[in-house]
Amino acid sequence: MATQVTSLTKQKRAPVTKRSADCQGQSMKITEVLAKLEKHEAECNLRYQRIEEKLVEQKQASTAQQLSLKGLDLKIWGLAVLIIIVPIIHKFLS
Repeated sequence: MATQVTSLTKQKRAPVTKRSADCQGQSMKITEVLAKLEKHEAECNLRYQRIEEKLVEQKQASTAQQLSLKGLDLKIWGLAVLIIIVPIIHKFLS
């Protein structure tokens, strides 16, 4: 079984030239593409900052909800203890 190896010099390559990007049928230069890319990245950074801010707000809100739920939990346990103790006190007083 023979394997053919072709050298890189024999392969046909496209000549390296400065090409412009083609975006929606319009020819753009590399500097224009880079400018648009930088603008896009700046917008994405703002978007991600807003998302992070909302996540922090939700985390703080959930902490506040947990505190209020702990308060409700304590009230329920207090009522349970009161329900158990009141009949015992009533039995001793009567």
